[in-house]
Amino acid sequence: MSGRDGGEEPLDWKGFLSEFHRTRAGVAEAVLSRATAGDHSPYRWLGRAVSADARVIVDLAAGSGPMSRVLAQPGRTVVGVDLSAEELALAAERGPGPWVRGDALRLPFRDGSVDVVTSSMGLVVVRPLEELLTEITRVLRPGGVLAAIAPAVRPLGPPDLLTLGQISRRLRAKPRFPGPVELAGFHKTLDAVGLTRVEDKRERYRFSVRSREDAELVMSALYLPSTRRSRVVAAVEYLEDRLERSESVEIAIPMRRVVAIK
Repeated sequence: MSGRDGGEEPLDWKGFLSEFHRTRAGVAEAVLSRATAGDHSPYRWLGRAVSADARVIVDLAAGSGPMSRVLAQPGRTVVGVDLSAEELALAAERGPGPWVRGDALRLPFRDGSVDVVTSSMGLVVVRPLEELLTEITRVLRPGGVLAAIAPAVRPLGPPDLLTLGQISRRLRAKPRFPGPVELAGFHKTLDAVGLTRVEDKRERYRFSVRSREDAELVMSALYLPSTRRSRVVAAVEYLEDRLERSESVEIAIPMRRVVAIK
C-alpha cells in the first residue's frame, strides 16, 4: 500500500483515521471478536503470546480495549494507549484500564519499565514504523517482549479469493492502511532497533455474514478512504444476495503474529 489516494495526492491518513475512529469507535473489535479460527479470535491468539509472568503490559493502538480485557489477571497492569478519545471512552465503559490518550511514538513511560508491549493492527497504522519500534524498544526492559498481530495477504484459499475478489470488484478498491500489510523489511527493522524476532506465524480467521446487518458491519470496519458510499452499498448487496442461496457467507481474514524480544 502506497499511502497515496489514487496515485495522485498524498492521503491525509491522520485526518482519515481521526474521523473514522470518532464515528466508528468499537467497529474493529465488533468484527475481530467474532472472527474465529478453531477456538480463538485474533485477540486471544495475540494474548497467548504473552507470558503469564508479565506484570506491566502496554497495549498500543488499544481501540475499544479488547486486549486489555483478554490480558487482565490479578497482579498485572495493562495500560491501553490510543489517540482516539472516542475509542478510549468506549474502552473505559468496558474495562477497568488504565487508559492513556497519547501518541505511540512518544510513550509516557520510563526507559526499561515495561515487560510486554502488545498491539493489534497498530504496526500497519502508526507511522513511521521504525520510529514506533524504536519507542517500543526504549520502554521495554531487557528481555521484554513485543507481541503484535497485523493483517496479512495469506493464507487464503480459492473460495476466499473468489469472495474477496467479488467484494473488491464492487468496491472498486481494496482496504488500505497507512503502512504495508506485509511489512516489507520488517525483520531487518526489528534488528536495527535492537529487537530479535522469535516468532512469525500466520492464521486464517473467518467472519460469518448471516444477515444484511453483518454485511454492513464488516464493510464498515474497512479502511476505504477513497471509496464512495454507493460502492460500499453494492458490496453489502452482493453479500445479501449470496445469503438468499446460503445460510451464511464466510469472509476470510488472514492475520500475522510476530513476537520479538529485547
